[in-house]
Amino acid sequence: MSLEQAKDLATIIGVAAALATLFKALLEYSRSAVLRRIEYFAKMKKEFLEDTAFAKVTELLETDNPQLAKIPTRDKWRYLYFFEEVALLLRARLIHDEVACYMFGYYALLCDRSHSFWSSSFPKDEGYWLLFFDFVKRMRTVEQSKRSNPKAFVARMRP
Repeated sequence: MSLEQAKDLATIIGVAAALATLFKALLEYSRSAVLRRIEYFAKMKKEFLEDTAFAKVTELLETDNPQLAKIPTRDKWRYLYFFEEVALLLRARLIHDEVACYMFGYYALLCDRSHSFWSSSFPKDEGYWLLFFDFVKRMRTVEQSKRSNPKAFVARMRP
């Protein structure tokens, strides 16, 4: 093997090693980004489940209890803001509709259907809660597809 051929071979090996390293780095970056999204979403779920005001609202929503009208406005705002935060994550494509529906869609749909949650002191103003009602609309669509084909719904769930 001549010196010129050895140099060409070393260049090819060097480029291949650099490409393999780049590919591995991109794969690890992608995995770490998914892990960060999952961790953030798990933190949100924990916050949702451990917040006593949310727990009270959620419990009352299950039966559309008239006591919902007596929930402080601040707690209702916080409840809706939470779903709007999830809606922002959806719009940023940081989570998928199926995951958001699985984790929070049920509660948002209960809230939307509730007559007691939305009262004269807290009207159901779709113009004010744009992100919340956008989230509800998306969750209705996903919920319908989930009911029509549960296996496909689970197959589409990805971080």
